[in-house]
Amino acid sequence: MRRRQFLGGLAATALVSAVGAQEGLRLSLQGSAVQGFPLFVSLTGPTEAPEIDWQGKQYKMVSSGERWRAVVPIDIDCPAQATLKVAGLERSLSVKHRNYGMQYLSISPSTLASYDDPQNKADDVAILNVIKRTEDPQLWKGNWVLPCQAPESTGFGQKRLYNGWKKGWHKGLDLAGWEGQAITAPAAGRVIHRARGIVNGNTLVISHGLGVFSSYFHMNDFAVGANETVEAGQQIGSVGGTGGFAPHLHWETRCYGAPVFPKAFLQLPADWR
Repeated sequence: MRRRQFLGGLAATALVSAVGAQEGLRLSLQGSAVQGFPLFVSLTGPTEAPEIDWQGKQYKMVSSGERWRAVVPIDIDCPAQATLKVAGLERSLSVKHRNYGMQYLSISPSTLASYDDPQNKADDVAILNVIKRTEDPQLWKGNWVLPCQAPESTGFGQKRLYNGWKKGWHKGLDLAGWEGQAITAPAAGRVIHRARGIVNGNTLVISHGLGVFSSYFHMNDFAVGANETVEAGQQIGSVGGTGGFAPHLHWETRCYGAPVFPKAFLQLPADWR
């Protein structure tokens, strides 16, 4: 069995592989074992519809030629030691802690109240429902790129305290684009959701396959329709402030519904590009 230690950091990649108890079965884990990052899992060999057991949850793998693949989330509060199981194989990982920081916000009482509005909760549920689908194969090719060429205004994973009392955390990355600036697809995919939310504003969700999805909030307008296939670099809309905010793009990436660090996809393991 050959092992390489997981390293922290955005561009770090690693490989853990072995021949399993079942003849010819090989498991590969790649990526950075860091809280909030994606973990790239592939399984090669004679098996049918494998399901990953990771952090107490199950993830169905997607067939990709002679391999099964999945991109599973390392939760932002994942413990220092975690075990992944699939097809009779187990791998124990040492997960690095990452401090994403703290943000103190003062917003109008009406905007704060809108977070608890039943319609806002319904908007979020509608997004979560569409990103439960995992049947798409890998649709992207190459490293991803930023969907908007603008400075980062709020990072992923920051804990938040609104008006000194309401707690939350930032599940995406905010890019401080100007109103009307182009938003482009960071990677190829398929539009699976287009809606107008009371907090999220104009919202678009793209499936990139293997359980990976990206979401775009507060858009000024849309340049693509539901169920449309998009290519990397294609304009999908423009920056806006819908939902009651100053113009900016809120960009999320999720694996099987769980938020992960979007910038992790800008430098992928070599055989996932």
